[in-house]
Amino acid sequence: MVIVRQSIYNPEKDVMAVNNGSILSRYTGGYGAAVDIGTTTIAASLFSLADKKYCGNITETNSQIKFGTDVMMRIMNAAMGKAALLHGLVVNQIEDMLLRSCRGICDKSQIVKMAVAGNTTMCHLFLGKDVSGMAGAPFKTAYSGSVDIKGREIGFKEFPDMDIYVLPGVAAHIGADAVSVLCNQKLYNKEKIQLAADIGTNAEIILNNKGKIYACSAAAGPAFEGKGVKCGIRAGKGAINSIKISKSTGNIVLGVIGSLIPEGICGSGLVDAIAEFLKAGILRPDGYLMDCGEALQNKVHKDIAERLCKSAEGNYFVLYNKQHEIVVTQKDIRNIQLAKAAIQAAAEVLLETAGISLNDVDEVKIAGVFGKFIHPKSAVLFGLYPDIDNGNIEFVGNAAGNGAAQALLDSSYRELALRYSKEARHIELAGEEIFQNKFLNAMELKKW
Repeated sequence: MVIVRQSIYNPEKDVMAVNNGSILSRYTGGYGAAVDIGTTTIAASLFSLADKKYCGNITETNSQIKFGTDVMMRIMNAAMGKAALLHGLVVNQIEDMLLRSCRGICDKSQIVKMAVAGNTTMCHLFLGKDVSGMAGAPFKTAYSGSVDIKGREIGFKEFPDMDIYVLPGVAAHIGADAVSVLCNQKLYNKEKIQLAADIGTNAEIILNNKGKIYACSAAAGPAFEGKGVKCGIRAGKGAINSIKISKSTGNIVLGVIGSLIPEGICGSGLVDAIAEFLKAGILRPDGYLMDCGEALQNKVHKDIAERLCKSAEGNYFVLYNKQHEIVVTQKDIRNIQLAKAAIQAAAEVLLETAGISLNDVDEVKIAGVFGKFIHPKSAVLFGLYPDIDNGNIEFVGNAAGNGAAQALLDSSYRELALRYSKEARHIELAGEEIFQNKFLNAMELKKW
């Protein structure tokens, strides 16, 4: 039996804690935007500058995604002569988002400032910079440090006089988003050992070993955000965001955001599915999803086993089949498995580089909108999140976007970002044998 229950979902609406920085008097009464340009998703938040109040947010899929779901595909398309197209897409989309965000709040002429965070590739494409140096080793960026620019210089038509500030990055694959997370979460505390993961299409991992900062990035893929998944959709109305399977009765309980009729499955639902499949005995630790016959031989409850089907693309599990069919496929599981292995292996490389172990870590921070809504027990069960002894895991939401807001509203934060973008030690994982070995070991779906 499948039981559908309506879930409550509150989208990201964090209000940033901003230090007492000085805002230039000429901006008093004006508005500013904080923009986080992700490979899959763009988030734009509007703030009143005089009193630093949050006014609203628009989040939507990055329109560049038609040219590839990861940064390397975007870089490849840019090399094939589409750089100007990719630049135009993101600039036009952000300008349109700003126009929509101010409706009923202010006139467009009152939006005078913008702060931008994003991975290095996204920032380069936004600024119209050459990305060819990031196509392969030795990876090189077209610029370093932060960027101050006028709207007209990047192609804004509605906001030509806008002052735009782009946060600094660390290296080709450690961008302004990672620096934004680092500063927003104060990952430079000299009294603590802190491990942070900003989980998105590109996962940035940061380790603070009592003031010594290490950073790397790993390709996690877009599955967490519902892309590249057979029945994947973004977290919103109709998305399955929680799953429970009773091993003894065969009953399945689906939590669906704002509806009793599921339309697809989002990232948190997919993570739940993997954890529940493991507990039900239909998913092996190596990531193989059984077929019906194999499950019955494994003494799995008949009502669960009969939901396992075969296709030319591999086995799949039917979660729901009333108005339409919603399934989790072997490929969906592999996508999450690869992301899990990349994140774990990257973190292990940083820990080993610093000469410490996971047991030495005082606190773990999981950043990214996706990370905020995942069920920790499910994520820990198969090693997506670390299982640390003190259990001190904090889910901090869109820390990159929050950091961009701090950069918008506080000039001292910009100085902090520039300082730590230079102090952070970048660990390049590409081609490193130690990473490849750890990656293969981390493919097993078990506690980390």
